[in-house]
Amino acid sequence: MLILAYVLAALAAVPEAARDTLPMRLADAGAALVAPETAGTLEPSGVAVDAFGRVFASDAHAHRLARFDPHGAWIAGEGTLGSDPGQFRRPGAVALHGTLEVIVLDRENRRIVRYDLLGQYLGVLVDLADPGLEQQAGRIEAVDLACDRGGALAVADRDGDRVLQFDASGGFIRALGGFGGTGGSFHDLAGLAYSARGELITAERTGARVQRLEPGGHAVGAWSLPGAAGAGALPVAAAADGRIAVGDERRGRVWLFDPGGRLLAMRDDFRAPRALAFAPDGTLLVAEGAGNQLRRLIARPALPDSARAE
Repeated sequence: MLILAYVLAALAAVPEAARDTLPMRLADAGAALVAPETAGTLEPSGVAVDAFGRVFASDAHAHRLARFDPHGAWIAGEGTLGSDPGQFRRPGAVALHGTLEVIVLDRENRRIVRYDLLGQYLGVLVDLADPGLEQQAGRIEAVDLACDRGGALAVADRDGDRVLQFDASGGFIRALGGFGGTGGSFHDLAGLAYSARGELITAERTGARVQRLEPGGHAVGAWSLPGAAGAGALPVAAAADGRIAVGDERRGRVWLFDPGGRLLAMRDDFRAPRALAFAPDGTLLVAEGAGNQLRRLIARPALPDSARAE
């Protein structure tokens, strides 16, 4: 039996005072994305970016799906408060579903809904409260979701400390994980994403770690996530080049790791980062739930001490 060797990334525990020694920094890349005054307050709690750079963000305050063009300009917001088709109750995670749709976790209505890229409502993909699904999988308290390139769906179930997998049409496949500290199990699962290679990347609060899992749930790598215990989201995003970003809503922090778990950069001036997404140009979108905006970051090589002094 192969025992998982946890990769404890030495730089992941870098002290606060030593962050300047990290090889990269997360710099702002242009103006933040905000809703115009005529559209009201934006409370972004989920974000996704399509192949053309258009940004889709759930708005937990106005109970809608907000859309921005590739330059960050507001397009529109779809949805209102309610439980009817096209309505939301505090929507959360957003993900691309294939190439032509986005899906949104409608948290308090306990469902996952579909929209096309022009904001047209397409219906419910998964009814998490469906009695048939609950008979198969038990009660699901979803806190995050992610899609692979083929549209297969993974849902993070907070109470069960497990990942629920669904096919592209919303059919239930299986549950992975469960409570525990070994590889492939979880302790306070709080975020997940799919890598470009189809691996699941998960983040746990009380477990204070990130794991890389094969699609079947076998752990192939893990590293520590310092100071993760507590409440709030731990959003995860995976870039096309394998880099992994993890946010900490409670601490207002974003980490950037290489594919093996080495800490590349860290920044902690965010206001409740609830969701992350990499854009096709490599920039990172951060949904600031308490900041009423989406910030765009880019990872740049850190300047040497001599250059910083000039």
